[in-house]
Amino acid sequence: MGSVVKAEMATCHSLIANTPTNSTSDGCGVSFDKSLCWLPAQVGEQVQRLCPFTYCTEIPGCEDVSKTFMVTRTCTERGWNNSDYNQCLALLSDYKQCVVGFCHSCPDLLRDLVISASLTLSIVSVILLLAAIILFSIFDSIQCRRLSIHKNLAVAFVFRFAVLALWTITQTSFVFQDCTGFLPRPKMHLDIACKIILWFVIYFQVASVMWMLIEGAYLYSRFTVYAMRHNDAPYSVYMLCGWGVPVVVVSAWTIIHNHKSSQNSNSFCWLPYAQGTHLWILAGTMGLALILNLLFLLGIVIILVQKLRTENSAESKKIWRTIKATLLLVPLLGISNIPLFYEPEQPSSVYMLGSAILQHSQGIFIAVLYCFLNSEIQNAVKRQLSKVPITGYFINRRQRFETEFPHTHTERTYVPPENRTSSNHRLGVPMEELNGTTTTTTTTTTTAKSPSKESMQSNGNHRLETIKERDSQTS
Repeated sequence: MGSVVKAEMATCHSLIANTPTNSTSDGCGVSFDKSLCWLPAQVGEQVQRLCPFTYCTEIPGCEDVSKTFMVTRTCTERGWNNSDYNQCLALLSDYKQCVVGFCHSCPDLLRDLVISASLTLSIVSVILLLAAIILFSIFDSIQCRRLSIHKNLAVAFVFRFAVLALWTITQTSFVFQDCTGFLPRPKMHLDIACKIILWFVIYFQVASVMWMLIEGAYLYSRFTVYAMRHNDAPYSVYMLCGWGVPVVVVSAWTIIHNHKSSQNSNSFCWLPYAQGTHLWILAGTMGLALILNLLFLLGIVIILVQKLRTENSAESKKIWRTIKATLLLVPLLGISNIPLFYEPEQPSSVYMLGSAILQHSQGIFIAVLYCFLNSEIQNAVKRQLSKVPITGYFINRRQRFETEFPHTHTERTYVPPENRTSSNHRLGVPMEELNGTTTTTTTTTTTAKSPSKESMQSNGNHRLETIKERDSQTS
């Protein structure tokens, strides 16, 4: 309704400014009754106009409603009388779902899809990142500086998606809005709570980008000559850059934005916050971090290409390995967010949905690539599972079985009875070959017989005589 009233007011002001003063002496002139603009009319004329609502015509039956209910006003000798909005009030009572108002909006498939995708991906990211943090923390044998950076990055994204999901839920459920009136009003007593949530939304967004920058810088240092140095930067430096710098940046933006928004008496919760030149305090910091990560990525790719040239492999394999390594680093270092800094004036559905998916799926990439596909984590989990009693029971049971029956894994040989000898029978062949489908026209089979006791004894006597003869010749 607000947009309709503003348009009606602008129309009335324009008509009044362009209408001569003596043109309505015999009737009623242009008039604005705080909701609709009424054009000039003759005395005794009754004018009707549609109710000044925004209708949800996509809802079945609402299109007919939008053309039925009217506002009536009569021009008298003393001028316009009061407008009759009784039909509009009845519309709000009987067809409330057809009108935008009371915090109700028209169905929007794209908006609902973007919100659903954002919330779903945020919840999945939080769950996977919490699992990754647990795996990063419980194994003492794999603790190192690189793993500590991974944990801080995961923690930053957990809080980012958790607070962002909370912000989305409060906005879509109108927690900070009073919906008892047709035009919703902000609940001013919740202004501080709203600002706190918004502040943490911005803070953890900046912090997650700073930890991605630390990931990129640390990874690049491992590929360069700095990796040969034994002295690394203190851990407190990483913590200061990852958690301290965002505090300074967001606090600077908060002071400036709060000063400007306080000049507007109707301001609530710093909304809208994504405007003004001071927004570059946030956008510039995150943009610079992502650009530096892009430079780190290019440097890593150059180093990888140089190393791959020294290997004896096909050129296509070298190119594929480089491309795969590059694609894995793009979401981890946040480089996929660089195109999102440019937002068109009228974003398309592809842009809005793609932006939601890219921003809220980063936690999934981090958990999967940094943790679940990490060979160190996988080996640590396997070692831990081998110590579980039930797992050890099955392993020991299998070992005892193999000890008691050592021939269970040998090749089985099929030997038919002697009275069934035939040229069509394949004697002394493994079962795997016997069950095969290949056939030959002529087969020659040989049955291997075990040596008898007499032959073994004669062989032994022969060897003994040979040894005695050799000893006599030597003596």
